[in-house]
Amino acid sequence: MKLTASELAKIVSGDLEGNAAEIITGANGLSEARAGEVSFLGNLKYTADALNTKASVLFIAKDTDSSQFKNKTVIKVKNPQYAFSVVLTIIDKERLAVIEHKVSPSAHISQKAVVEENVYIGHNVVIEDGASVGSGTKIFPNVYIGRNVKIGKDCIIYPNAVIRENCSLGDRVILQPSVVIGGDGFGFATIDGVNNKIPQIGRVEIGSDVEIGAHTTIDRATVDATRIGDGTKIDNLVMIAHNVQIGKNCIIVAESGIAGSTQLGNNVTIGAQVGIVGHIKIGNNVTVTAQSGVTANLEDGAIVGGNPITDLQNSIKIRATLRHLPQMYHDIRKIKKDLETTKQNG
Repeated sequence: MKLTASELAKIVSGDLEGNAAEIITGANGLSEARAGEVSFLGNLKYTADALNTKASVLFIAKDTDSSQFKNKTVIKVKNPQYAFSVVLTIIDKERLAVIEHKVSPSAHISQKAVVEENVYIGHNVVIEDGASVGSGTKIFPNVYIGRNVKIGKDCIIYPNAVIRENCSLGDRVILQPSVVIGGDGFGFATIDGVNNKIPQIGRVEIGSDVEIGAHTTIDRATVDATRIGDGTKIDNLVMIAHNVQIGKNCIIVAESGIAGSTQLGNNVTIGAQVGIVGHIKIGNNVTVTAQSGVTANLEDGAIVGGNPITDLQNSIKIRATLRHLPQMYHDIRKIKKDLETTKQNG
């Protein structure tokens, strides 16, 4: 990347104050930035770092007093963090653009598969019969793509990912390393003390603009499909069970688990280490805070936390009260002892 401060201001729709000709070739955090890099002040508690940063250009909020940043070039924007992410997107696209559109000679691609133009397929990739790969997609080494898998355009599939038979990905999907799409759902029928496997013959359908973090697993349905809606972002180490239905633009943070046949609406946010039981419905625009246990349906717009689950404000009060339990226990024992002494002294 090589942009002037003036060009950068236009890209992020910001107001430039300072040297319009300043050359920017990279981006970094406030403390780590060097000359030639852009950084941002997204939280005023880091103002001291922003004043001392070596960054050549600084994104700040429109209502921030820029006079304190003497001898610095600043760009005032509505959201400094978002403006910074725009720069990172430019850098990331340049990183991917240097990868040649080619197929490694060590890749095994079935003659019955369809691979469109302008793709990258790395070493030891396997693409089975009936699979299709859209144009502009990049598939990194050691990826397995099963029979009849459909992969859309401009996807990025990082090393060691597995996409099993009959599953599908929309356009611009990103699978981080070691994601598994379409592993068998955890289905067993116990007869006379023996756990008998229930064959999982369904599939997984993933919409467009979805990103799935490293080592996350999304199980195929028993029948029909496990579905992930457009724009949903799933963090590392998340487990999504068979026949789960997840809506559009959801956020699911690391180490969470969603049991079978549960439905999530649109714009749901699930914090880290949340456990959600099977066969329940979670409405639109719901937020579940970290380390919560969800065991019942949640209505649209609910903001909940804790285990057992309760509304967020009540959950905060419960957690605050827990800190006082040892003293409360001590006080109750003392009161009980005093009452017994009073009774004895009658």
